[in-house]
Order: sequence, then structure tokens, then C-alpha cells
Amino acid sequence: MLKLIPFGFVFMILPESIPLLVMYVPGAVPSTCLKESQVIKQREKLDKIRQNMSKNVIMSADSIEGISPEDFLNPRTFAKTAKAYNYDFELTRIDRAHLSSYCCFMGLSGWGTQGILKKRLNKHLDYLFEDDKLIVKEGIETLPLPELQQAAEERGIRSINANGDSLRRAIKYWIAVTAMDPPVSRGLLVFSRMFLLNANYK
Repeated sequence: MLKLIPFGFVFMILPESIPLLVMYVPGAVPSTCLKESQVIKQREKLDKIRQNMSKNVIMSADSIEGISPEDFLNPRTFAKTAKAYNYDFELTRIDRAHLSSYCCFMGLSGWGTQGILKKRLNKHLDYLFEDDKLIVKEGIETLPLPELQQAAEERGIRSINANGDSLRRAIKYWIAVTAMDPPVSRGLLVFSRMFLLNANYK
């Protein structure tokens, strides 16, 4: 919907440019206007970025005392990690460079000031939390594969070559973590996705 207004202006003023826009700047086009092959290409491009970020975070995990990939693999250990590090991962305490990385990992633009990046990430997470409520209400088992893939990608979950069952398990885990009380700080939630990018949810 956010892309629809600028896309509408382009459509009214320069309609002949739409094919070029779809071909060369697909990120500026509403998803309903993209072919399946273009959506897959976008996801593959984002997956390369995420894999690189995940690799770097896991390699540097030794320098962060007390945090390892195993700490995020189940809600119990995740809760203990959150209790120890929630404060350090509040978005207000994260610098611009890391906020930019967090936005990029979640499929958002990484440009802007620290305040803009924080607002962008907060807005995306607010949307996801509301969407989580709808998924719980309707039942995740009712979602077809394309919707599962879209929901997974929006949450920093890898959907490439994943079947419906594995995506449902991953999304259920996300919902379980975001429903914790006290809540996981937003920065730690995104940071954990980098550790869990290639996780096998059981």
C-alpha cells in the first residue's frame, strides 16, 4: 500500500516507464504487480545479503560474552538471554550503522538517519505484531504456501527451498518468541534472526 501512491503517480505521468520500473527497480513496485519470477529473484538477492550478515554475526559471536546461536534455539534459553541483554538491544541504544544492518536484514531500506531507521524498523515490527494476531486468529494451518513464504520473508525467515511444514514451524516459533512476557526487545529480536537464518525448527 505504501508503494501504491508513488507508483500511481508514475502510472499517470509516465505510463510508458512502467515496464522499465518493473524490470530494473522491482522494489519500488507493489508486489501484486510483480511476476513470480521477479519475486523469486528479489528473495534470492535478499537471501545473499542475509547469509553474509548471518555468517559475520555467528563468526563474531565469540566476542559477545554469553551469546551464542544455541541461546536462540528454544523459547526457554531465548528468555534467559533476553533477560540478560534486553536493555543493551533497545533500539534507542543501537547506533545508526547497526540499525541500518537490521533494516537491511528485514528487507527494508538501510538509508537514513538513526531516527529514520529506528522509526522504519519500529513501523515494520508493529505491522508484524498485528499480522501475528491475525495469523493466530485465522490459524497458521489455513495459510497456503505463497502466503507462508511472504510471512516468513517479512519476519527474516528464509523461505527459499522451504516446504510448508518447515515454514509453519518457523513462524510458530517467531510468534512464541514475540509473545513472551516480559517482551523481547526489538533489537534483540532482529539480532536473533541473524543467528536463526538457517535454523532447523522442530
